Amino acid sequence: MRTFIIMSLFLSVLLSCKNSKESASSSENDKKIADLEKEYNTTKVDSTFNKLMQQLGQAVVSNDNMMEKELLLSKAISMCQKPEHENMKEVLGTELMKVNPKGGPAKDFLYTLAEKMLNRNKKEVASILFSGFKSRYASDPRSKECEKYILTEQKDMNAYLHKSAEQVFENPGEQGINIENTQKYIDVCESFALAFPYDPMAPEYLFRAAEMARGMGSLPKMMSLYDWIYTYFPTYKKANMALFLKGFAMDTNFKRPEEARKIYEKFLQKHPQDSLAKDVKFLLKNLGKSDAELLKEIEKSKKN
Repeated sequence: MRTFIIMSLFLSVLLSCKNSKESASSSENDKKIADLEKEYNTTKVDSTFNKLMQQLGQAVVSNDNMMEKELLLSKAISMCQKPEHENMKEVLGTELMKVNPKGGPAKDFLYTLAEKMLNRNKKEVASILFSGFKSRYASDPRSKECEKYILTEQKDMNAYLHKSAEQVFENPGEQGINIENTQKYIDVCESFALAFPYDPMAPEYLFRAAEMARGMGSLPKMMSLYDWIYTYFPTYKKANMALFLKGFAMDTNFKRPEEARKIYEKFLQKHPQDSLAKDVKFLLKNLGKSDAELLKEIEKSKKN
């Protein structure tokens, strides 16, 4: 969500480095991180801090091992000591909650994030986060404090989210949707997934939010949501589709066929029996072609 993921380094790394041939190997990354960490501890220069965060972000995004992701994020968070690093710490903490929702730090990050949303007058988002905290950590003394911030209309969370989805189409603009209400819907879907990561509907709401992001033209947000789904909800029935749509968007929207190729190849390697595999093979074969050229290929395939 816009207030949660402040166009974070993870999104920029995701779009530029994750599947790149130029991506550094794990050992190269480790060395760069160690060198930058040593330099920053010595100089405390902001430019070095930014480079260090970028390198750590690249390592987090490219690593499939959740334990290693968590260690890298914890290291990055420990480096955020200055007041001006607070936004970065928020981004990192949010990612840490996705990596390990059961981890000790996740509890404090969830409560702190709820407080921050309340202070930013994001009452609907804060309410969902406080509700999640109360539900998951009932024995924590802070859970009683949460009660006064939970909105009455969110007592039935699924009904509330259903109503929020309907409001997307109230008083639509040129894009056929209400942009303000669409952003609100994306925000509450993301907050639900953070607050209730074990709810079966969490990845479904993220998928719906991704489609809404596509509808309002917020493609980077759409990509981050697809990545959230595929990375952290691998057993969700549409997880593979999220990976497919990410590759498709990389090719058709971002016009980066080589990045799309890497995603499609990953799809075929990990999910060769998926019902989408045939489509992936077709798109892989025709990467970079115009719509007109693709139509010709489709007609040719029908004849054959």
